[in-house]
Amino acid sequence: MSRKVIILCGSPHKEGNTNTVAGWVAQGARGKGAEVEVIDAVALKYKVGGCVGCMGCQNSKEFRCVIDDEAGPIIARLPEADVLAFATPVYFYGPTAHLKRFIDRMFSLFKFSPDGKVRQAFHKTRVALIATAAGGLDDGLSLTEQLFRKIAAFSGKEMQSLLVPNAEGADKEELRRKAVAFGESLARV
Repeated sequence: MSRKVIILCGSPHKEGNTNTVAGWVAQGARGKGAEVEVIDAVALKYKVGGCVGCMGCQNSKEFRCVIDDEAGPIIARLPEADVLAFATPVYFYGPTAHLKRFIDRMFSLFKFSPDGKVRQAFHKTRVALIATAAGGLDDGLSLTEQLFRKIAAFSGKEMQSLLVPNAEGADKEELRRKAVAFGESLARV
């Protein structure tokens, strides 16, 4: 049975560093037999700018966002993935607003009860981060990784990350090798 990997890309630059690296990661995962779906979170048609706190998802038995737009059905099927990888360039010390808008809507995949208990839709899904930056690790990459580690920990998951500092000046062939190897690691059980 092949692993299912979903890569959510939050870069507005189709031919930019982040989408290029995410493509190499996908190539590596596919090379090891994984079924890979790359979703362009920027291109989705949204009705709202993120979670609006309507609590419709909390009042439903289903783990899904009640807002009817292109993001809703994608969010609902994220828990089917074995690996959920977020791909983003670092913009002002964090992920892009495009990706953050999508992530905020993932609130619907958690159920918060008055007694403080939290149920979630993610049971088998691992989390990964692919992040690129113009600067070094301390210029936003480490903060971005920290944010995604918090999200993964809240979900009870560990996280793998591929951080690419100084992406513009990186040795592209070496970077491609690292990205393909990272993708291969995502395809492993």
